[in-house]
Amino acid sequence: MGELSVAETTIRYGLGDGSVSIADANGELLSGTLDVAATNEPAGLEVTDLVATERAGGIALSISVTNTGTEAASLDRLTLSWVSAFGPDARIYHHGYQSWSPTATLPVGEQFPAEDPDNAPMMLDPAAPEDRRTSSYLTGFVEEGRALTMGFLEHERFCTRFDVVDDADGVHDVTAVCPFEGVSLEPGATLEVPTLWVDASRDLREGLTVLADLVGEEMDARVPEEVPTGWCSWYHYFTDVTEADVRENLDELREWGIPVDIVQLDDGYMEAFGDWRSIGDGFADMAALEDDIEAAGYRSGLWLAPFYVENGAALYEDHPDWFVTKPGTADGGVGEPVDGGFRAGSQLYGLDTTHPEVQDWLRETFATIVDDWGFSYLKLDFLFAAALPGERYDADATRFEAYRRGLEIVDETVGDDVFVLGCGAPLAPSVGLVDAMRIGPDTDPVWETEGEAASQPALKNAVRNTLTRQFLHRRWWVNDPDCQLVRVTSDLTRAEREAFATLVATTGGVNVFSDRIAEIDPEGRRLLERSLPPVETGVVEGLEGAEFPERVVCERPGDGAPTVAVFNWADAPRTIEFDPSEYAATAPDADSLAVWDDVRGERLPAEPLERELPAHGAAVFAVVEDDESTPVGDESTLTGGPVGTE
Repeated sequence: MGELSVAETTIRYGLGDGSVSIADANGELLSGTLDVAATNEPAGLEVTDLVATERAGGIALSISVTNTGTEAASLDRLTLSWVSAFGPDARIYHHGYQSWSPTATLPVGEQFPAEDPDNAPMMLDPAAPEDRRTSSYLTGFVEEGRALTMGFLEHERFCTRFDVVDDADGVHDVTAVCPFEGVSLEPGATLEVPTLWVDASRDLREGLTVLADLVGEEMDARVPEEVPTGWCSWYHYFTDVTEADVRENLDELREWGIPVDIVQLDDGYMEAFGDWRSIGDGFADMAALEDDIEAAGYRSGLWLAPFYVENGAALYEDHPDWFVTKPGTADGGVGEPVDGGFRAGSQLYGLDTTHPEVQDWLRETFATIVDDWGFSYLKLDFLFAAALPGERYDADATRFEAYRRGLEIVDETVGDDVFVLGCGAPLAPSVGLVDAMRIGPDTDPVWETEGEAASQPALKNAVRNTLTRQFLHRRWWVNDPDCQLVRVTSDLTRAEREAFATLVATTGGVNVFSDRIAEIDPEGRRLLERSLPPVETGVVEGLEGAEFPERVVCERPGDGAPTVAVFNWADAPRTIEFDPSEYAATAPDADSLAVWDDVRGERLPAEPLERELPAHGAAVFAVVEDDESTPVGDESTLTGGPVGTE
């Protein structure tokens, strides 16, 4: 029996009996066993290494599986199955599979609404069980001051997850799962399982932050110094956009002079999903449009979904053998494609990115977009399609190997000078292959639509994931919270528009807006201007205790003064309290401090205050040293900066 303690985390494990338990300073949290299974049940499949080592103040559990038998093993999965000590007051950090999948810390027994069957292949890990909660790649548990964070560190090959059985009485079972997808292990060969990292010493947010750092290091995360800012066509024009619409907004943007970088054309320029080089009505010359965007002083952006094809596309008709297919349906011919979801009246399917002809097509497509047309900012959407489970040309490739192979071809083709934003993507296997990532559902011109799943377009759903995945920002990539919408013709209230602008400004992610510029009134323009410049990052407080945490703390640009955004995500007005002494960078002396109200643009005394916020509203306070020779704030920005810049 082995045992390792690091700070307050202890793991006890036995190679002989496969036992593994996790404890903190107050006692055991999880107790169970390790098991490895193969679909063909060969003799001699064994766990030959089970080693715990200290890493980043937590414990890394390394596991190796060896085939000591005489026939190849078709590996099914490795599981660590535990009984849990977390009771009725526990909360579970439930991390979704892909960009749009809802993520939050929920009370035991509480689940996100069920997905519509048409959307389930897009939003959920199709290989996960339906009768239990699944948290993809990582998870966490909290109860009465105790916290446990767990996650796998490598994601290039296997779609790891945590299956949880819980109800109002507590967490009953937790199973860490590494599906092997039938990978063949030859006699005498050894497979190293992705490292499992465990921490019971830190609080949930700190544990997730360290875990994200470790994954980023393992997978060579790409983190650009600057975040994109700009305009996108989608949320006003949707698929009805024309070249003339882009040029109109380009002219408006240049006349306005707001300091943003990107002009990005979204869906609507092509004839069908999959036929990206077949330009639809309303567009004459993509290269000429790109030239005009660049000549106006902006970086040109283009949206596409390179791995996703609709059943009406010419690509689908011409190449029916290019798709991920349902097992056992080929029968000597072309197999039936795996259901990739239903969108806008069309059934969609995932390309088999292990197929040599698909790989050539990807190279040709992206060479056209980047080299011939000239676009240098790419938003790649519906990326999950390449990771759908099914049969592929390369029968030995796992889902994530196939997915990463597709992204690697894109990366090699477009080169280092092209900025790549992922969307609709399985998150962990994307690390190292994108510069930015959408981390939540689409926003929408409404706060929420009653009866829809938490993955569906709504500002409320975008807000949730922006808060609960903030710890990934500048560790795996730069986060994309989705677009700001500030036009008064939407159904968003003024408070909702201001709150999302505040959230974008204080978390430091991609800052793009998506209104027809001619419809943005002076108040909306000022709000967008005030959400710039972006901060480096923000820290979300209260992640462990709420589905919608209500505070974000950042350092304002310029002088680094602590700046606190306070939100009311409730559906009714509420009075919030703020004590500046809790955030003072120096000793809390009210005589030497001042508070800058960033939303109202006024100076306040450094005293505890109360403020009534409207439903879905926000306030922002900077706590600064009171030097009468310099101003304490700048009302031109929501973060109070850039005071103190030279």
